[in-house]
Amino acid sequence: MAIKDTSETNDIKLEDRELDKTDLASVANGAILGRDLTPEEDRRILRKADLHLLPIMAFAYLFQFLDKTALSYTAILGLREDLHLKGEEYGWASAIYYFGYLVATYPIAGVLLVRYPIAKVIAITMFIWGAILMFTALCHNAKGLLATRFFLGIAETAIAPGLSMIVAMWYKRSEQPLRQGAWFLGNTSAGILGGLVSYGFGEINTFSPWKAIFICFGALTIAVSIMVLFFLPDTPANARFLTKDERAQAVARVEANMTGIKNDKWKREQVIEALCDPNAWLLSVAYLATIIPNNGLLTFNTIVIQGLGFSVLKTLLINILPSVFQLVFVLISVIGSTYLPNTRLLFMTFNVIVSIVGAVMVREVDPAHKWTRVMGCALAVAFTANFPMTMAMVSSNFAGFTKKTTVFIAYCAGNIIGPHLFFPSEAPGYKSGFLSVMICLAISAVLCMALRFYLIWENKKRDDAGDAIEVPLEGINLSDKTDRKIPQFRYIY
Repeated sequence: MAIKDTSETNDIKLEDRELDKTDLASVANGAILGRDLTPEEDRRILRKADLHLLPIMAFAYLFQFLDKTALSYTAILGLREDLHLKGEEYGWASAIYYFGYLVATYPIAGVLLVRYPIAKVIAITMFIWGAILMFTALCHNAKGLLATRFFLGIAETAIAPGLSMIVAMWYKRSEQPLRQGAWFLGNTSAGILGGLVSYGFGEINTFSPWKAIFICFGALTIAVSIMVLFFLPDTPANARFLTKDERAQAVARVEANMTGIKNDKWKREQVIEALCDPNAWLLSVAYLATIIPNNGLLTFNTIVIQGLGFSVLKTLLINILPSVFQLVFVLISVIGSTYLPNTRLLFMTFNVIVSIVGAVMVREVDPAHKWTRVMGCALAVAFTANFPMTMAMVSSNFAGFTKKTTVFIAYCAGNIIGPHLFFPSEAPGYKSGFLSVMICLAISAVLCMALRFYLIWENKKRDDAGDAIEVPLEGINLSDKTDRKIPQFRYIY
């Protein structure tokens, strides 16, 4: 016998006055204007969402990554010398960003993104971090740099989980890896653009190049934040590029996800469930082990490449190569996992194995073979393709809006650890740093496969239970139930 679902089906906060809760209640019951959604309507909604959402999201994330990694470009353009950075102060300047990120994860990703309009939160925080980046040009010592980096981390907390949640609200689970990868391409584009822009600023002789980079990137971010404010919708219910009927259809087409639409209530029980869920722990720790190398390589890659004997300007150009390789691995992963069902964790495992090979090349190849080591630096970033894959795993496999936000914390902790594995005394080879990268990635590969087997087992257990216990699926996306409370839910792996 089915268990009666007594939850409300209209918790979603509707900010559009034309599409009221009665409309969405009818959507929740599977009827739109008295009929089902046709394939043509489904494709039209998908096409409109792609054209209006993905370019804005990719552009916003481009500047998040560009602003975050500006420190890496400025490291060889006079910042360390002008600010008199000593010992591990440069490493701390990178790591303290993630202390700010970690401090703000709960209040921003766990509360603000749940209670307030997602796109508005992203736009406001973008404006703030653009201003902070411009103020970085005024720093004249390590303390000032550390302070601005800390607050930059706080301001940038909203964008990654926010964009991931937007994808979860708009797209079917099978469509999500490709769309998560689409906005993440802003990351790879930033690596290419940042290298070229930094090369151009490197030619400046009348003004400190590192100051010019912070001012330019910050001003552009503020401009983009205004675009996000006006053109990125918070939910399908207030998307101005859709008609009233199309907004209802956009909600209906993702009903089968069973992962929920925007809910403005923070639910403590969902946090507790996430902390007790083996799925959440395996994915979080696997990602933690992957992300530890991330900030280390991100922060020290330019120093490693310059240490091979290249000039400053040539180093900036060569540092574009890892971003190109990152682009390739992102495309392979998101496209492959879209068209080959239940291969997400296999692609994630493949990416970290490639990165291990790259780290071995950088660490073990004779310095005389500098281009082989450069190629190792490029291959070593393959694991970064796992970021959009992990976002797709979170948006597809965790139902309940508060529960989703709880799983993002591992990202911050790993990035705090990473830079401190690269000891200044070992520059520019950083033997211990690359050994740590190899160990962390090996752990991540094992955990990815363990998670795959666990999800297969969990799905089989639910299949064996059959229809013994069910909950009505009508309006399930609006009820904000978690995956553990929906016996019909099946995990993607």
